[in-house]
Amino acid sequence: MIERTHLLEEFVVVRAPIERVEAVMTERDPMLRWMSGAVRFEPVDGIWTFDQGTRWQLTLSGLGRLLQASYVVHERRPGLILWAFDGFWEGFDAWHWMPQQDPEHTLIQNRIEYQLRIPVIDVVWPATVGPLMGWDARVQMQRLKQVCEEQGG
Repeated sequence: MIERTHLLEEFVVVRAPIERVEAVMTERDPMLRWMSGAVRFEPVDGIWTFDQGTRWQLTLSGLGRLLQASYVVHERRPGLILWAFDGFWEGFDAWHWMPQQDPEHTLIQNRIEYQLRIPVIDVVWPATVGPLMGWDARVQMQRLKQVCEEQGG
């Protein structure tokens, strides 16, 4: 079977300085406000941190351990969290936030490149979960925009 690489990429420009976006992207309470309700995403050791090597667990709501993935912070620097993940899917999930010419605006990019590890899922994914995942990502980016624009301003 040929492994198929899937790509999901979303962008949003927020009216918020990069420091505020950094806080919204990394602090627990703001993150819980914008993260997708379709997933449960928790640090394995219970400590909410994004240091390189930190391990997290993703579970799709309602499916329990059936579709679960282990995430690790692969790279972390200001303006970037790059996750590597493995489980029912494997790949990379990059969150990147970049200042714009106007310091009151920040561009946020989320890019997920992945391969599905269960052949049956890979066959039905493009007509089922894939489109729902894209819709959910767009809705999540709008929540992220709202939370960024509310914080401190």
